[in-house]
Amino acid sequence: MPQHYVLRYFNIQGLCEALRLLLTASGADWIEETPEWPKEKSNQPLGHLPVLVVSNTDGKDDLVLSETLVIERFIARKYGLLLTDILAAARQEQLREQLHDVWSTHMEYMHSTGDRSAELATKFEQDATRLVSVHVAALQCNGNNGHYFGNTLSYVDLAAYAFFKFFSDAGPKSLKAKIGLLDYKNIPEVSKLMATVEASSSLEPYFTAEKENGARLATRFK
Repeated sequence: MPQHYVLRYFNIQGLCEALRLLLTASGADWIEETPEWPKEKSNQPLGHLPVLVVSNTDGKDDLVLSETLVIERFIARKYGLLLTDILAAARQEQLREQLHDVWSTHMEYMHSTGDRSAELATKFEQDATRLVSVHVAALQCNGNNGHYFGNTLSYVDLAAYAFFKFFSDAGPKSLKAKIGLLDYKNIPEVSKLMATVEASSSLEPYFTAEKENGARLATRFK
């Protein structure tokens, strides 16, 4: 039965840009809602966003999901963007988890002060350096063709695109010079990935909307 999706989130990139890319690339029927916050907080399953509401054509809600990576994998599996080979899928999900871990360190840093802030800045630098090394190796292992696996768009391609886009757009106060570690323009393999994703015909609606409306802010925090 055909399904319709409602994605609830703020009008920023934040945790949700990979989800927007996944939904667009899948060709799914979806819209986005921006709940009034914090008024609508208590109406969300776990009290936070993003949330994905899955409805059948009869209009009845079939499923309401929370937690970013859970929603991503639900969409990726449903539409064939997560590899079916169990070992390859595990490697793909490992790469995604690493992206999320570094992103989360950045966001914790944005809310920290004093000694904890200094600790997180050091951790970010170490983890971001390791991430670049791991992801460059993965892209090279696949022939540096702009994909992590095979020669078609997959889950981790879109998640990595959203990740590097976020750090290219994040404000100058976000860990200051350390953000430069993730400047994809200085990483040929990742630059190739970014260009390949942007050339994907399945993502034309996403990039057309961005061109017409402008890119979302990376985050609400500076």
